[in-house]
Amino acid sequence: TITMPESKASVPAVVLITGSGPQDRDETLMGHKPFLVIADALTRAGVAVLRLDDRGVGGSTGSLEPGTTVDFARDTAAAIDWLVKQPGIDAKRIGLVGHSEGGLIAPMLATTRDDVAFMVLLAGPAQKGDALLVEQTGLLAAAGGADAAMVDALRRALADLIEQSNDPAAPAAE
Repeated sequence: TITMPESKASVPAVVLITGSGPQDRDETLMGHKPFLVIADALTRAGVAVLRLDDRGVGGSTGSLEPGTTVDFARDTAAAIDWLVKQPGIDAKRIGLVGHSEGGLIAPMLATTRDDVAFMVLLAGPAQKGDALLVEQTGLLAAAGGADAAMVDALRRALADLIEQSNDPAAPAAE
């Protein structure tokens, strides 16, 4: 979905980049649609906004499962390529707004493309992915009612599993 401000001149534009997991173009969570709200505010302020469903979500084809952050960055790059060609868009003023994993994807693209004019990061990761995964898993387990001993055991088991998966000498999973 692209929203365009009422303007006779070319306008700046942003691509909204969702966080991890299957997300629709509005990043709908528990009835709230944060990307719809952001798109509305930016469009009213004179900025065009492009929102996309993740692979296999809503109107999008494909499957999210085999995808990696690099694959999602390619999807976003394709969105930028499309946006540059749209009438009424100022191709020199295209930016990225990334939430969560999108806050990792935006800098990946901004450092490799000359046509990204700016970026805004919303709750982007501030630590390595493996440490973040262990921490988030522990927090989710605790929120789900697991006691401290169970949370610690879960964190240790996940950290060990990650360590083994990073070991080239470890046997491949079947």
